[in-house]
Amino acid sequence: MAAPVTLLNQVSLSEFTDLVAKDFKMNQTMIPIVAGQLFIEDDLAAHTGNTRRYDEVDTETYADLKREGADAAKARVGVGYNITMTARRFAKEIDITWEMRRHNKAPEVVGQLTALNHYCSQRMEINLTHRITFGNATTYVDRDGETVTITVGDGLALFSAVHTLLNSTMTYSNSVAAAPVFSQGALEGAELLTTTSILSNFGERRVMDFNVIWSGNDPNTVRTIRQVLESTADIDAAHEGVLNVFKGKYRHIVLPNLATTALGANDATKRRWWGIAAVGQGVLGWQAYHGIWERPNLKTPAPGNNGEDMHNDNWTYGSRAEDGVAILSGRGIIASLVAS
Repeated sequence: MAAPVTLLNQVSLSEFTDLVAKDFKMNQTMIPIVAGQLFIEDDLAAHTGNTRRYDEVDTETYADLKREGADAAKARVGVGYNITMTARRFAKEIDITWEMRRHNKAPEVVGQLTALNHYCSQRMEINLTHRITFGNATTYVDRDGETVTITVGDGLALFSAVHTLLNSTMTYSNSVAAAPVFSQGALEGAELLTTTSILSNFGERRVMDFNVIWSGNDPNTVRTIRQVLESTADIDAAHEGVLNVFKGKYRHIVLPNLATTALGANDATKRRWWGIAAVGQGVLGWQAYHGIWERPNLKTPAPGNNGEDMHNDNWTYGSRAEDGVAILSGRGIIASLVAS
């Protein structure tokens, strides 16, 4: 069995060029790209710097009594917390010799090996998901060994029972008490927080449209969520005529990378995590931003261009992307961090 290589050549990967006929199959399918649905995508132009700052702005809610002959009270408007997004660039490359390009007997497989379509998009997917996976921490060490700070605007972890408000001494929680596994009762517990813990920075109530249930791909959790959202009673059954009040209220987003380590390996301790979120509504929903400076793209060589090494005729295929993630607030997402 050949060891993994970064240079596709007929010595290291002789299976592609030897006399024995073989049928090569690519191994499994990549993780689907789904986590971006939870974030506000910000398409960032060139020559605008490598950072972007997002600020909260709040005003008071209610008018004050106007007494006869007295001046009207002035409304207070305040800039709340802010968060700064910093761009990070990702890349992957693979080299292929002239001999391998010329003599390999499985050009369609070599074509897939050099396409590199998935590398950067898969990295974006796991980075976005890990903002939730490590949402009970303020930092985590990513697969490159880099310490990534993931606090929200108030300096706390994404999921906290004591989120602060800039212009009030009140606090709010976006973590379901006792961290229950998903059930109808647990969902109602999360919904209770949407009526008590959506506050302005002045401590006054606000309203958000929570329209998504998110979870990992734990089969039991996925099945239970679908039962709650989709079950109906037979019209001739004992519960005939009973309406499912949750039907159509939420869309279920399954995050395959949710219960994983920083390297993408399975982390069973988080397999039952779930929550609800208000997404797809811009600043009226969860203010989690995914800034894209450079969309995933391929650097493809050709005879005579910079992708060809003139000394040995090797071709280098590359994949590049540049993006950033910044979560301004815990408002708009609620989690049950179930201990498994």
